[in-house]
Amino acid sequence: MRTTTFIFLCFIAGQALADEPRWEIATRTEGITVLARKAEGENIAEVKAIGLIQAPPEEVWKILMDFDNYTQTMPYTEVARRIAQESDGKTFYFYTVLNPPLVSRRDYVLKMRDVSAWENGKGFLKLSWAVAEDADQRVPPQPDKVRLKLSNGYWLLEPREGGKTTFATYYLLTDGGGTMPAWVMNKANKTAAPDVILAVRKAVKPPRK
Repeated sequence: MRTTTFIFLCFIAGQALADEPRWEIATRTEGITVLARKAEGENIAEVKAIGLIQAPPEEVWKILMDFDNYTQTMPYTEVARRIAQESDGKTFYFYTVLNPPLVSRRDYVLKMRDVSAWENGKGFLKLSWAVAEDADQRVPPQPDKVRLKLSNGYWLLEPREGGKTTFATYYLLTDGGGTMPAWVMNKANKTAAPDVILAVRKAVKPPRK
């Protein structure tokens, strides 16, 4: 009876996985693979970029946590600042203004969390985020900027080559807001995703002290 139940549960789990949209390769560039799939309940696609960074995870992490310098390291970032931190020391509120080409400025307030499992150079480092529920109270919307209502994502850093290099995953599900069609948003996200990893690669050479 137990064997039959186990097989049945495995079958159900397999069916659930089979029903999920499959990741499809969108682009490959400079050792970075971009994957995409339609997000459940959305007209836009989830995007995931993966690739190696020639630096230890701890060095890459320093770049990702240096929010105030995102204007120097991250593409199209015009304003970036940490506006609050919760008492756990792992939850932050982050405000940014993006100035991408061909469209008006975008801004958003993110709730970011350090959900790493990292000890003595083993495990993973992970920073996840979503638009803060009280975003408009923390930073009121401005008439010259489009306030983003959906921006979920994460950075996942895993050690490779004994911790000398980093396998990085950058995941994003975002709606650009305004009147931008979904297909334009999807194309923009697939193009921007590898640029973000390339920017981090550049920022860790030479490593910041």
